[in-house]
Amino acid sequence: MKHIQISILLSISLLLTVSSCGQQQAWDGGLISVQYDRLPQREDILLSEWAGEPEFIALDSSDPEALIAGGEVTVSDHYIGIYSPMETPFKLFDRATGKFLRNVGNIGRGPGEYTGISFAQIDETGMKVWISTLNTNKVYSYDISTGHLSEDLPLAYKGNGNPNQGYNFVVDSKARTVTIAGVPYDNSCPAAWCQDMQGNVIWEIPKTGYAPENAMLRLHTSLNVNGALDICQVSMNTQQDTLFIIQDRELRPLLTMNLGETYGPNALTIGDGDYMHDSFILPDYAVVNINKTKMVQSRNTGSGVSINMEMDLQPSIILDRRTGEVSRRTVINDLIDNEKTAPTFKNGYLVSNYSAEYFIEDGAEAIRHGNLSSSARKRISDILENISEEDNNVIILAPLK
Repeated sequence: MKHIQISILLSISLLLTVSSCGQQQAWDGGLISVQYDRLPQREDILLSEWAGEPEFIALDSSDPEALIAGGEVTVSDHYIGIYSPMETPFKLFDRATGKFLRNVGNIGRGPGEYTGISFAQIDETGMKVWISTLNTNKVYSYDISTGHLSEDLPLAYKGNGNPNQGYNFVVDSKARTVTIAGVPYDNSCPAAWCQDMQGNVIWEIPKTGYAPENAMLRLHTSLNVNGALDICQVSMNTQQDTLFIIQDRELRPLLTMNLGETYGPNALTIGDGDYMHDSFILPDYAVVNINKTKMVQSRNTGSGVSINMEMDLQPSIILDRRTGEVSRRTVINDLIDNEKTAPTFKNGYLVSNYSAEYFIEDGAEAIRHGNLSSSARKRISDILENISEEDNNVIILAPLK
């Protein structure tokens, strides 16, 4: 069993991620409600059942500006972007070579600047990078070729009671529209809406419920189904958490899960025995990774609370969207090391963001034991011959089947 050592910085408000536009739903059986510890345990599932042959991209280490320390990954046909809620600029890389291209936007409080990013989309059709900012609640677009500000999107609605959580969105450059989802705190904006680039509303989904003010809530999206918007509500143990899908301009709840004891809306509970989870909706499945925390230590840093913890990976919640069956299943990474894993899926890919240190270890394991072609093994060998522990990260992308 692998134990994951994590250090995170929590400010007074937590990051919100939300998302957007139209989607096709493979299973239409209505809302399912589950209690985690009562779900049946089924057989293990292999990552190769969901994802195809991976590509391995060693990110540029020659420019100090290129170096990253984790972060969210967003992918398009020719680019990889890395971003973070911390004070770090959006990093744009060439997908084929891993070459660092440029920072997109800058850290600061001036026009087009940001102190943190809640969500980002690489839009190759419009040759833009779209970024939702923290604190300012803005959505900006930047030119891919220069990284400079292109436009400040006027929003039809702005949510109140949620100053530090931003928006998620999907941009359609051909139609010149953007679909946006906001935080379900008050009645100042709908659950989601679609607007043009001038801020004129095309359609909207009214809000049917509200979260308590200051609830430790974030909304997560993975955008793994073409034309589809998924919204996964994650509450840090303050309420039951729900996965939604938007289809035909309707917000449809898919899965509600109770992971154990819940607390009041202002309770940030990261202690021994608490659960943490990440949710992803795939074309045929919904996957909820579950970790149980232990050995939690915290200290004040002046800008927030630094929390060091160890997490034990638990079986995932797996919803088969074709049948409606929900169970606990352990996910095995047969592509790399044949160990249990908590996979990340984004933009239609299985995504892994490895530090150089861990890739040196796991890359060697993949050559020996991974479910990979000879060409993939050769690519790993080439990376290992030229990498050191001080080098930049390695990104692994495997297309969803």
